[in-house]
Amino acid sequence: MTSTIVLRNARLIDGIADQPRERVSVVIKGERITAITNDDGPSGPGVEVIDCAGKTIMPGLIDTHVHSTLVSDIDLSLFLATGVTTARDVGGRLDKVLTLRERLNKGEVLGPRLFVCGPLLDGGHKTFPKGAFGEILDTVPTVGDAPGKINSLIDAGVDGIKLYFGMTPDIMEACLNTVDKRVPVTGHIGATTALEAVNLGIDGLEHMWISPYNNICPVEMRFGLELSMMSSKFPKVTFKGWEEADLQGPGTQQLFDVMAEKQVKMGTTLDLLWVDNIGIEAALEDTDRIYIPQSGLEHQRALAKVTKVGKEWDVHTGYPPGNGKKALEKQKEAVRILHEKGGVIVGGTDCCGIAYPPPGFALWREAELLADAIGDMAALKAITASAASALRKEDELGSIAPGRYADILILGKDPSKDVRNLRSLETVFRGGVAHDPNALLAAYPARDFDNMG
Repeated sequence: MTSTIVLRNARLIDGIADQPRERVSVVIKGERITAITNDDGPSGPGVEVIDCAGKTIMPGLIDTHVHSTLVSDIDLSLFLATGVTTARDVGGRLDKVLTLRERLNKGEVLGPRLFVCGPLLDGGHKTFPKGAFGEILDTVPTVGDAPGKINSLIDAGVDGIKLYFGMTPDIMEACLNTVDKRVPVTGHIGATTALEAVNLGIDGLEHMWISPYNNICPVEMRFGLELSMMSSKFPKVTFKGWEEADLQGPGTQQLFDVMAEKQVKMGTTLDLLWVDNIGIEAALEDTDRIYIPQSGLEHQRALAKVTKVGKEWDVHTGYPPGNGKKALEKQKEAVRILHEKGGVIVGGTDCCGIAYPPPGFALWREAELLADAIGDMAALKAITASAASALRKEDELGSIAPGRYADILILGKDPSKDVRNLRSLETVFRGGVAHDPNALLAAYPARDFDNMG
């Protein structure tokens, strides 16, 4: 068995530097990177040399916002097939997500290495809906319940905590004080504003669309808990609020200044508006559709009965496609402003929780939207090194350096010139084990694009 692998004579995007390096060799032994050299590296018995002349190597991608227990095991192979070697589950029933993490990390299921937050923690006394969404929710009813709830999750071995939309500032403060920085805490928030959460000490925010909204939109357009995210009115109200937001105004500037100062990670999930970005006709021509998981198709079929849509049923968002285009442009501008202030932009997608774009492919789309806002190389950092920092795993993941996990992609084209070149993926290493993305996709039970009814 080969003990050492040398990726020889490659263009290297290491996840940290602002420019690629040329004619670099990367040495892998076991699951780790052992050396990076400017020569050919070692050779001889027991050494497998892979000639990477004309190719680009970079760190495996990291999706910081997935819901992995909402899909089947086979669907997780799509992550590896698209170069996503690490994912963070930010909402799953505790027993299910802990079991899945163990199976993935042992290699019993083919997919990314997984980090987990356990259930979405809402605040107050709540009755949750039945079904898949309801089972990933939990609540911290009062301030006094925070220590027990938080400590039970940390004792169970979660890698982070996710606070949810209805959590009020007093309960959030109790949760953050109990965590006491033992694990990173992120939030998809509403009842607590982003500025309040950042000042209370939260480590990350999820969804540029939602979490910062009440600090950014006009005061008269702020939402309260009476406007449910599940309501058909939610997109209409928030799109209008984004369109009218003053990104140079004091609310936005104060929030982003404090986020940059405290290095609070902004998980963007711009891909939620991908259909609005490209339009329904382009979405119907997108061959990525064939990889929508069965669970996503089931959800879309149920949605189609309500929306009464036609051939676009599998990619329809539930509101008229295209209505979020102007809001998305404003959200990208907000990403650019935060980035220019020195804030930390982190790529995440909400995949598995949404049907389209599918797992893995969604992060490619996220990168395209981020590149529009902050440029190609910064977008790549958002889904590698910056994403690793959100996990507090920057010493192990997200960059190519000695001692890091050998999570490495070999690409035929340079994504630092155009992030769409991520689609030139030829080989994926996860922990030093090579996978053929084309073979993974060929083994997946994809639909026939010519018969998509």
